Amino acid sequence: MSTLDTVTSVMAKITHCNQDDIKAETLLKDIKADSLHWVQIIVGIESATDVEIDFDKMKEMDSIQNLVSYIDSL
Repeated sequence: MSTLDTVTSVMAKITHCNQDDIKAETLLKDIKADSLHWVQIIVGIESATDVEIDFDKMKEMDSIQNLVSYIDSL
């Protein structure tokens, strides 16, 4: 499973939306998630990818692709 698939799968599961609606170019601000959802998303991605995401770095990202590139760089 690619990092993009992992990220979109986790996001879709937590936000109860269709995974196909979340694309690489989707802006993070367009994801219908509150602060608790974002914590769950980050923890879910960390568990699925065995990486540790820096919350401060996460705040700098604006799209799914930026997040995926960041995770791949770890």
